[in-house]
Amino acid sequence: MISARKTAQLRSARSFGIGRLFLLARRDFSQRLSKKMADKTGNTNPIVGGSILPFIDLEGTRSIEIARRAGISKQAVGKLLKELEDAGLVTRSQDESDGRAQIIFFTDTGVEYLLQIHASIKSIEQEYEAILGKQELGDLRSSLSKLAYAENVLPK
Repeated sequence: MISARKTAQLRSARSFGIGRLFLLARRDFSQRLSKKMADKTGNTNPIVGGSILPFIDLEGTRSIEIARRAGISKQAVGKLLKELEDAGLVTRSQDESDGRAQIIFFTDTGVEYLLQIHASIKSIEQEYEAILGKQELGDLRSSLSKLAYAENVLPK
């Protein structure tokens, strides 16, 4: 049997631990984005491959670099890219400097889809500003930026 003290510690950690808060905030953001995109596109089934869209540069990106950025295997990226290709959002091209590598580019449809996503994200940011206030949302963005781009300053 777990003691009352340990139960209280675990409840607090599970409710207010930063990892859980990140996960809950991500889930909230994802649900809001899925709803807005479904409203815009009429597609109620989100594109699973959409999870790698942020890792594809507008100028094109090698598939192996997408895998590295997303922290997933090349095989997983291949499956997600197939879905994005089937949806008409990206196209693959052989890398002229390395015939074994493929570069992924957004199609015109993909660029339009990205514009819809970013319009939806802007709307979500306005919703979050209504909840947090302008200053607190700015502070949150600043803090998240520091954490998101801190990979070069990780403790050794």
